[in-house]
Amino acid sequence: MQQEFYAHGKLLIAGEYLILHGAMGLAIPVRYGQRMRVSTPADMSAEIHWRALTDEGKVWMDVQLRAADFAITQTQAGTEKEITQLQKILQTVRAQKPDYLKDARGLLIEHQLEFPRTWGLGSSSTLVSNVSAHAGINPFVLHKSVFNGSGYDIACARSKWPVLYRIDDEGPVYDTVHFMPPAPEQLVFVHLGKKQDTQVSVDAFLSGGNNHAEYIEIISELSEALMFCDDAADFIQLLDEHEEVMQYVLQQEKIKTQLFADFPGSVKSLGAWGGDFVLAAAPMEPTALQQYFTDKGFTTVIPYLDMFLKQ
Repeated sequence: MQQEFYAHGKLLIAGEYLILHGAMGLAIPVRYGQRMRVSTPADMSAEIHWRALTDEGKVWMDVQLRAADFAITQTQAGTEKEITQLQKILQTVRAQKPDYLKDARGLLIEHQLEFPRTWGLGSSSTLVSNVSAHAGINPFVLHKSVFNGSGYDIACARSKWPVLYRIDDEGPVYDTVHFMPPAPEQLVFVHLGKKQDTQVSVDAFLSGGNNHAEYIEIISELSEALMFCDDAADFIQLLDEHEEVMQYVLQQEKIKTQLFADFPGSVKSLGAWGGDFVLAAAPMEPTALQQYFTDKGFTTVIPYLDMFLKQ
C-alpha cells in the first residue's frame, strides 16, 4: 500500500517581512513543488526509513529512525542541521498527535523536490504541508511551531490559486484570488544564486523590536493594488513603490541599485532580501528581457508564464 502527498512551492510577490506583523501579502503557488510517498516495502527492516531526493533524483538525506522517539539509528546522508530539523518536525507532530507513526514498522517515507534546493521556493513549507496531510493535523500550527514564519507558504502549498494573506490576532486569514499581471510576457523571475536562510531572516527581522505599524497599511494597499492593476506601466510603478518602502524599513539598499542600475524597469526582491528570486518587469521584448540578465551572468531566468501555477 502506498500513499502520496503533494504540495506546491511559492513566491511572495508583495508583503515580505511586514507580513509577519499583519500586512497583507500577495503570493502565488508555482508549478514546482514537492512530492511525498509513504510505503511499506517487504524488505524493509528499519522502523522508519526517511529519504529525501533532489529534483535530479539524488539522495541528500537518508536516515533511519526509531518510531518510539524518532531517534536516529542509522545515517546514510544528510547534515546534522537537516536531520535535527526533520526530527523537530516529527516530534512536534507527535506532540499534537501522540499516535503519529508510533507503531511504524518497515515504513519508507520518501520525498522529492521538483526544483533545486537553492531556489528558495519552499522546500521546508512543502515538507511541512505533506507531513501534516499524512498526519491529519493543521499545517499552519505545525509550521508556526517549528519555523515561526507567517505561514503564507503553507497557504500556497495547498492552493491552486494566488492568495491574499495576512495574520490577525486569531491567526492566518487568506483568500484565493485571480491574479495575472498585465503584460506577463514582460516579467521574469531571476535567481540571484545566493540561497537565503529564510528562518535566519525571519528571526533577525522579528528581533528588531519595531513592528513598523506606519508602513503595514502602505504595503497592504500596494499588495491589493498589484492584484487589481491592469496597466503594465502602473504595475512597474507599484513594484518600485514597494521596493522604496521596504528599503526604508530594512535600511538596506534595494537590489536594483546594487546590481541592475541600468535596467529600464523594476527589479523587486521576493522574500528574504539579498538572495533567491527577484521579479523583473520592463517594457521589453521577452527575448531581450531575458538576455539582459544572462549577459550579466545570471543563468536562471524564468518567464513569469513558465513559473506560475497554471490552472
